Amino acid sequence: MSDEKEIALAFPRGAHQEVFMEGVLRYAEERQLPWTYVMAAESLAMSVLDLTSWSGDGILAALNTKQEAELVGTLSMPIINISSALEESPVPRSMVDNRAIGVLAAEHLVAKGFQNYAYYGLLDVEYSKLRFSSYRQRLQEVGFDSGKFLAAPTYGLPGIDWQRQHHDLTEWIRGLPTPCGIFAVSDYRAIQVLNACRRLGIHVPGRVAVLGVDNEQVICGHSHPRLSSVSRNDGMEGYRAAELLDSLIKGLEVPMESVTPPLQVVERQSTATFAVTDPRLQAALTYLHDHLEDPISIDQVISHAKVSRRWLEYTFRDVLGETPYQYLRRQRLAHAKRLLATEPATKIYGIAQRSGFSSAKQLTIAFQQEFGQSPREFRRSAASQ
Repeated sequence: MSDEKEIALAFPRGAHQEVFMEGVLRYAEERQLPWTYVMAAESLAMSVLDLTSWSGDGILAALNTKQEAELVGTLSMPIINISSALEESPVPRSMVDNRAIGVLAAEHLVAKGFQNYAYYGLLDVEYSKLRFSSYRQRLQEVGFDSGKFLAAPTYGLPGIDWQRQHHDLTEWIRGLPTPCGIFAVSDYRAIQVLNACRRLGIHVPGRVAVLGVDNEQVICGHSHPRLSSVSRNDGMEGYRAAELLDSLIKGLEVPMESVTPPLQVVERQSTATFAVTDPRLQAALTYLHDHLEDPISIDQVISHAKVSRRWLEYTFRDVLGETPYQYLRRQRLAHAKRLLATEPATKIYGIAQRSGFSSAKQLTIAFQQEFGQSPREFRRSAASQ
């Protein structure tokens, strides 16, 4: 076909990148674009450095290094950067909302009652900086703070001493006060935390809870214990990146940055705990989570835990940084999010009933206030996964 466009996919391919590619393909199919694709074969990793003599029509590229960023200035074709590894992008960029990831991580761990927090990230990598910054800021808003340990990234650096990294990480974890919630910049780095805890004899999640990013199903579902993770909306990221590239190919202007919010925290065994010592607070939290699908009231929580309203209000504010009502509302909305993402056939009214809301309208109002979109809009976004 004379109007056929050849698009290069210049990024490493893995589990969440495959879902990203599905979003790209979905956009092209919906728009009936005659796109064909160039990608790495056996290596599963193509870089713009491999495209210096290529004469195609557009590139979706992960610009992870300064060398890659400098090269794109010599390429005379539309390019969309899909990586947030660098602080500045020389071309328009489509990426996940890294600040929102940090906020989700902080809120998930704070809801578990931890008093100690830490972050395992990457040295001089922008998305790691953004995730830590928002994670720490959210913790500080409720009276906590976070330490951090940064490792050298592996972008184009085959000589990285993995054994030294593992040793240093293990020694850092050895010195952390426990119980502690650790947020890792990715699932792969979170697995290293789990391995270090196992070597040290530290129980996860009893003494250390671990949360990753990307929700890589194979990794998270088969680690020991199974890993909780912040789920990105990879399909929507791919869809938006393709939309931007299509606009550039057509000669239209696009914003220099477009961000896609993450979906939710997918909880598994590595954070399935409540890090509180008071048995009355433990009883209140357990009862609350056991009855998220029921229209329980704070009075029922008080009655079950055998405490006064004043004690419960004070303790929730002191340990969890919010009132019992705020905590219950946020947990119900998080539960509604999970149901919307995993049960696409269930009506909104049914989701409302199973997340403690009296009506679809009440759920919709609360959902819009909390997340800036309606339950139906979130469900459509989640379906792109």
